[in-house]
Amino acid sequence: MIISRGLTAAAIVTLAAVGTAGPATALGPPPDGLYNFTEAGASASTWKIYALCDAPSRQRAIPDFTDPVVAADLCALNVVSTTAGLASRKDRQANYGGRARLTSDLWTFQVNKADGLVCPDGSTAPSTETYAFDDVSLAGTHTSIHSDVCGMQPGMTKTPFTLAFQAPLPNPVERYPLNCNEIGQCR
Repeated sequence: MIISRGLTAAAIVTLAAVGTAGPATALGPPPDGLYNFTEAGASASTWKIYALCDAPSRQRAIPDFTDPVVAADLCALNVVSTTAGLASRKDRQANYGGRARLTSDLWTFQVNKADGLVCPDGSTAPSTETYAFDDVSLAGTHTSIHSDVCGMQPGMTKTPFTLAFQAPLPNPVERYPLNCNEIGQCR
């Protein structure tokens, strides 16, 4: 009877562990490079993406940054969006930058734009733009949120976008920009 209860408890613990374990995902930063950004209604732009990784402590073993899970945990993506011209407001709005972190399996970053929303009277108001994309499919969603401004109700729009790899970066990227000593002083 005691053995039976022990086996039952072990089986329940095992089932709980198996039932709650999520699928293993091996996500990592996408390759450093230039990407074509395409979104309906937005200016054509180029995203320069490169990973910046936290400098490992010299007191611990150096992590294996070739492991995509380790790289995703210890790296962020620097994203800089540029357009060919700056003649129109639409082109100026497509020039921004951010630092993306892996959130819910998507590389995500926010950009606060002081003039991101065009009001009905032609004036502008602030908006918060969130870009989230998958590093494998290079598909993502651009979410734009604004408060109750310009006599408008608070609002949110979601627009899909795609990235297409264009070319590698011309110069090697210094992946570990901080040079830290044993007590954490960095230069």
